Amino acid sequence: MALASYSQLKNAVADWLARSDLTSFIPEFVTLFEARANRVLRVRRMEALATLAATDGTASLPDDFLALRRLTWLGDTGRELEYVHPSYLKMRYPDSAQGTPSHYTIEGDLITVKPVDETDLELSYYAKMTALTDASSNWLFNKHPDAYLFGSLAEAHGFNVDLAQLKYWEERRDRVFDEIRNTDFLYRGGLSINLNGATP
Repeated sequence: MALASYSQLKNAVADWLARSDLTSFIPEFVTLFEARANRVLRVRRMEALATLAATDGTASLPDDFLALRRLTWLGDTGRELEYVHPSYLKMRYPDSAQGTPSHYTIEGDLITVKPVDETDLELSYYAKMTALTDASSNWLFNKHPDAYLFGSLAEAHGFNVDLAQLKYWEERRDRVFDEIRNTDFLYRGGLSINLNGATP
């Protein structure tokens, strides 16, 4: 059985369930699996870059933002900015003094940098996967269709309150997640560390 399209995935889930009364719910099972994958996976293929335009030291996060990796001020010299809690940012910078930013915080869907500056920012972040549809695919389905199949089956058995089958398919889904993380770890060079200066 091929698993190369959204339609083929839905057919596979229906075949493995062998429950015609659940067919109309399969798109929901796929969507629920994607929501979980976006919450738990943080791997290389989810990394993205965006240039943010700051106004009065504030910029909007991208719509597909999941988690931040790095924020860089794109002034003449460039500068990595340090995250601080919103309360600390307000205490340390009580006014809107202009200058080269050194700190930032996130509140809601906004990033604020202080001192205030309107130079563009480069955001390195983990991006939400594109939802699988008849017209679009994503890296997870293309590289790991088994994750989609096992994850959708877990959601289906959760819906059906079949706890034994739910546990079985959750374990298979999570095993694939672990393999994806392990492969990503090895791709990045494992535990290699660069040190400056003399080593002990």
